[in-house]
Amino acid sequence: MTEEHRALREQLARTFDAFYDRFPRLLAIQRAAAEPVLAGHDVFIGAPTAGGKTEAAMAPLLQRILSVHGIRGLESPALIYVSPTRALVNDVYRRLTVPVRRLGLEIGRKTGDHASLGKVIPHVLVTTPESLDSMISRMPRRLLPLSALVLDELHAVDGTPRGDQLAALCARLRRVLASRNAKLQIVMLSATVEGPRDVAMRYAIEPVVVSEDGRRSMTARVALAPFGKDPTKKIAELVTGRGGKVLVFANARADVEWCADKSRGKPPFGSYVYAHHGSLSKPVRERVERDFQHARTAVCFATSTLELGIDIGDIDHVVLYGVPPDLPSLLQRVGRGSRRSDGLRFLALARDRGEILRFRHMMHAARTGRLLTDPATYDPSTALQQAASLMLQNPGHRIAPAHVLDRLPDWQAAYWDEARLDAAMTSAERWFRRLAAHHYEPTETLERAFRSGIVHANLGGEAEVEVLEEITGRVLGTIAKPRPEASSAVLLGGASRQIRQRADGTLVGSEASEGEARFERKASAPIPMALATDMVDWLGLDAECIQRVEGEDDTVFVHGLGSIGGLLLHASAGEAAVKKPGRGVAFGLRLRRGHQDWSAQIAEAARLEIFAKSLTGRLARLLGFGPFFRDLPHEEKQRAVLAAVQPRRIAERLRDASIEDVWDEDMRLQLRTLLAS
Repeated sequence: MTEEHRALREQLARTFDAFYDRFPRLLAIQRAAAEPVLAGHDVFIGAPTAGGKTEAAMAPLLQRILSVHGIRGLESPALIYVSPTRALVNDVYRRLTVPVRRLGLEIGRKTGDHASLGKVIPHVLVTTPESLDSMISRMPRRLLPLSALVLDELHAVDGTPRGDQLAALCARLRRVLASRNAKLQIVMLSATVEGPRDVAMRYAIEPVVVSEDGRRSMTARVALAPFGKDPTKKIAELVTGRGGKVLVFANARADVEWCADKSRGKPPFGSYVYAHHGSLSKPVRERVERDFQHARTAVCFATSTLELGIDIGDIDHVVLYGVPPDLPSLLQRVGRGSRRSDGLRFLALARDRGEILRFRHMMHAARTGRLLTDPATYDPSTALQQAASLMLQNPGHRIAPAHVLDRLPDWQAAYWDEARLDAAMTSAERWFRRLAAHHYEPTETLERAFRSGIVHANLGGEAEVEVLEEITGRVLGTIAKPRPEASSAVLLGGASRQIRQRADGTLVGSEASEGEARFERKASAPIPMALATDMVDWLGLDAECIQRVEGEDDTVFVHGLGSIGGLLLHASAGEAAVKKPGRGVAFGLRLRRGHQDWSAQIAEAARLEIFAKSLTGRLARLLGFGPFFRDLPHEEKQRAVLAAVQPRRIAERLRDASIEDVWDEDMRLQLRTLLAS
């Protein structure tokens, strides 16, 4: 035992054995986090997937709590642990139950599936942001004994409406505890992020950052699996003759279902083929997680639903079918495998040669420790959701805009002023009824949302319909509303289902020979400007210039603005641009005619602002703004989009760029390939 190890054991006298006795050695992040957590600081702990962050937070937090209060004097709840999904809540609850109970403490969980807390809240409570919102609103006084809050997998929600909501809940919880002159300690757990202090400051006060750079050796094989061609043979080759578990990530639910259907019943996986995505019902997803965890030779196709740390056992191979939208997503996905080694190994299946280029660039960036993400955006409609939640917290069910602003984090309140928020609440007439000047009460719609709990959710949803299994009646999942001309056979849960509508209007599915994947289209996650710009630089071109590739039938201008900036420029180009630019719009603008000159007019700031306003709905979907965004006044929607997109910054970048012609044939081919992907 090293001197450092011995010293930490002494510091964690009460909790060391409970959390660390099953590990042969402590990780660097666990040693580094102990001192600032024990000192009572707000702490940001950043490390790669499976980096020991949970123990790094819980061991010193509970040591500090027990040292101050002891077992007998400890009121509950003492610690709330927030995970972003119900599945993760269940997983964390399972992993923490033994060490927490070894300390003589009670542990519980609260989600929509485990809603009841009983008369006594346990010492340690694992929950979701939505359930935390509900508790603060409905029983704030029962949270007065709280000492610490852990925010798990923070990278998964930061920069989203749920992250904005969680930041507001941290501010509200601090205010609740201040009524007792108590301080809330917040410990944030995250995968490696760029600007960790900036991230932490959105949730905590003067945080200490303890972070690893996350660099691990990376070995990848990149293969071509063209669009529409069955990729499953390449996946099967990974385990043929030796067995093993394969986790395949795809970017779309339809791809997950299609690949699973192509693999089912064929060697080497046979019937051990699974599909996992957000449109499958919770029981179906849980059964997939359980069966895949215990399988020996199996394949599971998943969207981002399995990016986070749900326990599915050791994975032998990770496959990426299509390029993830950004580097954090790539690292999260490949990090699900190779947990028994220091390196990352995976198979990258590119659907075209443009994706091959993008895979190679992302692997280069990951090896150098760069994440190339854009700054987080704020969804101001979170203020409406929090106004509704605060209204419930107030015994009189009344709220004024000034009171809402007073309870938001400073950085959110600074976005608003009282008059604008007042106008926004007046506009949100389905939720708020105006009383005397600047005061509001809930509408009947909001009262119903209180009772059902949906007011606490800042999650968007697609207009899909449930499908029941015909024999058992259990819910399989949801699909897009059937069209009269569409086939009645669909893919759901990795199997073909014949869909029919009962007299009562419900849809039921029975096994069919073949079907199609049918879901409401979701906006693809945008490619960040930082990533697109670096791609141009990686190709050996000057990213501060606009590269022109002339042709007989079209002209390409490579800019590296990312998906959102590229979409804005494409709209500004109007009829001169190709109609459907695809994902390549993140890297360049393609004009329909050959030998075209760059038009400075399309990049003027005022013009880009006009098009940003005209594309408010589409850009809001790309930015991932939440369900309350629809309730903002039109001018506030436009203001939010302009603040996120920053068309004037795009205009300045393009105004200062010179035009460089590309004549090298290999480079011209690469750039055209990139824009065609």
